[in-house]
Amino acid sequence: MTTRTATIARGALLAALLALGGTNVARALGMNYGYEAFSTADAVTWVQMCGTWGKDHQGTYRVVHAEQYAQSFLYVQWMTRDANGSLRVEHTVAIAELDNDHAEISLSDLTCRATPRGIVVTAKADSGHDEKLRRVTIEVGPAPGQYRYRAQNTR
Repeated sequence: MTTRTATIARGALLAALLALGGTNVARALGMNYGYEAFSTADAVTWVQMCGTWGKDHQGTYRVVHAEQYAQSFLYVQWMTRDANGSLRVEHTVAIAELDNDHAEISLSDLTCRATPRGIVVTAKADSGHDEKLRRVTIEVGPAPGQYRYRAQNTR
């Protein structure tokens, strides 16, 4: 699906949901944003290649941080090289705990380090809902799409 087609589809879905506003439809807080929402370079603020994955460790992880609406969105990609040596995306996972426009979490001091089972991404997390500063740790891998999210209060 092209970005234009996806944008049109999202617009149609939003219009349909708004039309249902008067009915007894449960509404979720916020809206999740997929990686394709940040296809423009100005939204992406940090990209890091980090660690390897796969049977022969031929794949690599890529971590992408984007900002929109004064909050952070984080994605991890499982990358491989094609026959020409160009990187291509095998799998992308959105970190669900962050990638909702109602989360209001802003990340800073992002780091990524390789581990024997995948990668570990850490960051400071400032919440727009309270004055608490947290330390976020995301353990990724080894299977595509697999991650564990942990947040620890620091004040």
